[in-house]
Amino acid sequence: MELLKNKVVVITGVNSGIGRKTAELFGQNGAQVVGADIREDRMGELQAAIEAAGSSFVGCRCDVRDEAQVKAVFDRALEAFGRVDIVVNIAGISNSSPVTRISGEEFDRVMEINVKGAFNFCKCAAVIFKKQKHGVIINTSSVTAIYGSGMGCPYPASKAAVLGLSKSLASELAPWNVRVNTVAPGVINTEMVGMLSDKARQTFADAIPLRRMGEAEDVAGAMLFLASDMARYITGATLCVDGGYRPDPVNP
Repeated sequence: MELLKNKVVVITGVNSGIGRKTAELFGQNGAQVVGADIREDRMGELQAAIEAAGSSFVGCRCDVRDEAQVKAVFDRALEAFGRVDIVVNIAGISNSSPVTRISGEEFDRVMEINVKGAFNFCKCAAVIFKKQKHGVIINTSSVTAIYGSGMGCPYPASKAAVLGLSKSLASELAPWNVRVNTVAPGVINTEMVGMLSDKARQTFADAIPLRRMGEAEDVAGAMLFLASDMARYITGATLCVDGGYRPDPVNP
């Protein structure tokens, strides 16, 4: 099935992890993909994979915190394909330090990339989507936004802000037939989780009812569903992709 045939999608954070798998899956389902990332070292491989699936890929270097650079990504998409149908915000960073060791600058950096970055792409998308009277925005939050985390407060704080941003935009943009939803991954086997020790990874896996950490492909599948017309009557929703994970309230 080509659930996104002839759709044009802008995806952030495509150089690795969930962003890369989402870009590949969208390309396999017929989407023309515009990928944005501050890193470009793996974009050539991604372009080859998407073109091998019969779709097109345009890569853009972009610091999501910079509104001018974000606008340039949309200008490139419009130049290449004439429109934008879907925007998926995946770019993000974490910080697992105790609160007493986190500087204000470190906290600000997490918030600027995870929250302001998503806001910048949503704002540019809204201008286009309101004119064409349709569009889809998918933002990436985290189950830590719901349950918190014992390994650093900036990340869950930023992801809780993304939930509020998404729900508000879902209401604001609904009159223009624009859907805004959020995917909240649990413990996913990406580079971010790869920094943990084997013992810590096993501890997480043992706490998940499905008895494994998620893979980037699991999250990409949820993104594909929400981007497609199969979810045409869903907006303002949060889809948790977490294997049923519920943290211990004493030792989250």
